[in-house]
Amino acid sequence: MPDSTQGPRRGSLRRIPKQERSRERIDEILKVSMELIGRKGIDSVTMKEIAALSGGPIASVYQYFPNKSAIIAMLYERYVEEVRSFAVEQIEKIATAEDALDATESLFDLYYHKIRREPSTQDLLNAIQADKALGDPDITETRLQAEAFYKATEQFVSEALRENYSRALLVMFHMAGATLRLALSVPDGEARQIMTQFKSIIRTQTTYYFIGSFPATA
Repeated sequence: MPDSTQGPRRGSLRRIPKQERSRERIDEILKVSMELIGRKGIDSVTMKEIAALSGGPIASVYQYFPNKSAIIAMLYERYVEEVRSFAVEQIEKIATAEDALDATESLFDLYYHKIRREPSTQDLLNAIQADKALGDPDITETRLQAEAFYKATEQFVSEALRENYSRALLVMFHMAGATLRLALSVPDGEARQIMTQFKSIIRTQTTYYFIGSFPATA
């Protein structure tokens, strides 16, 4: 599990900070960037503006980030670290098949409420989806989360169904992201209906793999 307290990762930075002052400078650049994204949208944010509002010359931004895509990548890395932390927390609670069913709903709710509280995160995720270079890590992250859930729940699935179950989980985790984007783009009442419907679909599909048949309907 990545530790965000140890500073930015090497992949997104031009120069790795060694002093606390440098790490604080990077944190301020990222904080300002996220605030600007929330107010203006990613396309309207410039490196010059980020530098001005983060309290330093533009050279101090380019010292660490070669371009805006690198800033977006670093923001995404930090988002992933936070998402992984609550995903791991929910997965570690799984001891029974019913726990697993509850975990799928809890994870979806946690994702939704996090992004609802922080609208700029939605702009960040849209940018990741639109950028091929950044979209590949997003797919990789989805795959890793699906695999983690599979390892925690494969015991509840018969061996004959496990391969299909693994593939289904990847689709479900991917579709959860698409459903979240839809729910966040409509009024609250409609969003709640969409979330309820999606959680019902996931529970039905997962139950099929756990017991070999779809749950009975009233």
